[in-house]
Amino acid sequence: MSDLYVGEGGAMRPNGDRSCVIFDSHHPKDYLAIRRLGTLCRDSGIEPIWTIQDKDVLATLVREHGYEPHVLATAQKTLPRKLAELAVYDWRLARLALKRRPLALIGKTVSLAQVGWLLGIPSLIINDDSAAANPQYRYLAYPFATRVITAECLDEDYGAKQRTYPGLMELAYLHPNAFTPDPTIRAELGITSNDRLFLIRLSAFDAYHDVGGRGLSRHLLEEVIRRLDAQGRVFIVSESPLTGDLARFRLPTAACRLHHVIAACDLVLGDGLTVCVEAALLGVPAIAIGSYIGKHTYSEMIEKRFGLMFGFKPEREADFLACLERLLHEPEIRDEWTRRRAVMLRTWDDPTDVYWEELLPYLEQALEKQPA
Repeated sequence: MSDLYVGEGGAMRPNGDRSCVIFDSHHPKDYLAIRRLGTLCRDSGIEPIWTIQDKDVLATLVREHGYEPHVLATAQKTLPRKLAELAVYDWRLARLALKRRPLALIGKTVSLAQVGWLLGIPSLIINDDSAAANPQYRYLAYPFATRVITAECLDEDYGAKQRTYPGLMELAYLHPNAFTPDPTIRAELGITSNDRLFLIRLSAFDAYHDVGGRGLSRHLLEEVIRRLDAQGRVFIVSESPLTGDLARFRLPTAACRLHHVIAACDLVLGDGLTVCVEAALLGVPAIAIGSYIGKHTYSEMIEKRFGLMFGFKPEREADFLACLERLLHEPEIRDEWTRRRAVMLRTWDDPTDVYWEELLPYLEQALEKQPA
């Protein structure tokens, strides 16, 4: 990365309350994609301020990385409550931004674009979700954002304010530049090198874009567990609490260790698309099932161009199970996925350089106006 990142010679050493950037996230993936930007800002003498929605393990994850986030709202389940939550979130974010006057707001949320427009603060939206999956960005975020940064595979045009790049948000934290799997994770889980390791991800389907969505049915989940349990060790990570007979499969590691677990797996599956995509980008065979299949261009490209994952609609349970059986019994499958991942990494880049290049001009322009 450029020397500009570290602020050598004091060139990036601002003074006063304006020397901060607000990083806004509603999902662990969105936080992780911009986490390294926070480090770059901090190393340049600019304070990163993390604002979040309390959802899944997001607050825990931020704290495990040594930050204390501003929790502005708690994720709601019904549409009327979600709309009320959005209003409260925007108001609280605006109040914080008025107090701190950040150099910029950056992340994936609708709120940061709206608040930035309202207060005259530059806002940068980073997104790789297709409009077919998350149409709200087209109407509630992009028109208000200063810059829109999207993966090329999104294949959507938002005018001169948009910049595209070859890659995905997940590569900002899973590219070899950013992530090295910990080889001790299997021992941490009590698993030998000869054991097979499987991870199931269960989504709560309670995000605003998931309303009415479906994934793994209970009977299909039980059948999947039966087949995997006969082949190795099974763990589950779930947005909803695991109760009853499922509780024994709960993954016992800290949230910040999840990607080390994924990298050590022989197979990852479930109805949480992000975890399946993360597995695929780490070279681990992945199978996703959910009503969102076919709506996200990036997961379609991972499947059709690179062959790193497979996606099925909920009504295709038989095909899902057939794919599971094939991957379970395919010899040397990890070697093949390693080769496919290598092709992907030659095609897609670590996007952090792009994100930083887009953020940096707003930091420099503001710093030039500050007193020495």
